[in-house]
Amino acid sequence: MADILDTTAAFEAFAKTAFLESPAMREQLWVEHYEGAHPEVFAAYYDGHGTTEGRASVVRDLSTVRTRVREAVAAEHRLIEEVEPAVQAALGVAATPAPRHVLLVGSFSTDADVGRLEGEVTLFHCLEWFHEEQGMRLLVAHEDTHAWHEIALGVAPPEDDLAWMAFYEGTAIAATRAVVPGRPEEEYFWYGHGGFADWLPWCEEHRDDLLVRFAADLDDPAAVETWFGAGLVERHWRVGYYVADQLVRQLDRSLPELVQLSVAEGRAAVRELLVAQPPQ
Repeated sequence: MADILDTTAAFEAFAKTAFLESPAMREQLWVEHYEGAHPEVFAAYYDGHGTTEGRASVVRDLSTVRTRVREAVAAEHRLIEEVEPAVQAALGVAATPAPRHVLLVGSFSTDADVGRLEGEVTLFHCLEWFHEEQGMRLLVAHEDTHAWHEIALGVAPPEDDLAWMAFYEGTAIAATRAVVPGRPEEEYFWYGHGGFADWLPWCEEHRDDLLVRFAADLDDPAAVETWFGAGLVERHWRVGYYVADQLVRQLDRSLPELVQLSVAEGRAAVRELLVAQPPQ
């Protein structure tokens, strides 16, 4: 059984209390009744990549979010229980220690994030992003790979190193393909969200140029945001995930071999591909 902390009972209690209140009062009640019921969870979540910036949107659309969360809870429990053993087996890592999982309602700032809760590697699942099960299965596999990978590393990896980020994300994409095979290629990057039909063809058309540009940015800490965050590369978002997938494919190593590399070794492997032997 996966270690799952489900905060949605507290969210439902908040929603019942706040439903007829103004948006401003809803935000206050959110802090008091929802976050206040799990202060250690939200402290850890906000310490990672969660923010309060989208809270106004959540409480304004409370009815829609509440319906989505109700649908998501049972599905997320089932997906975690199904996917986690497959990820652990594919990576060839020990079954313990295993990641913790927290089901919560965030503020539309991230769909899932690996952090630390009470010192343990924890995957925070943000249920307001739930849209359909197959896409969420891919997302759970991807993020669960990150969680197991961090346990194998024994340290929290750097977030401002472009070469490492390519290795880290490329490994997660490779593991997701192994655990959830046979999906359309774009789903391994977008998890079933619509509106990105032209993204993968564009990346493939510009592959060589993207690899050259990525190599040129290796020593720029700010480039992680450009390639993997909210930044744009020629008006295209999250292009670093495509580059990461291309690079890890070229490494031609098994998943167990990949997750056993240290941060320094993973970074060096990517740099060797991009600098010492530039892709053709």
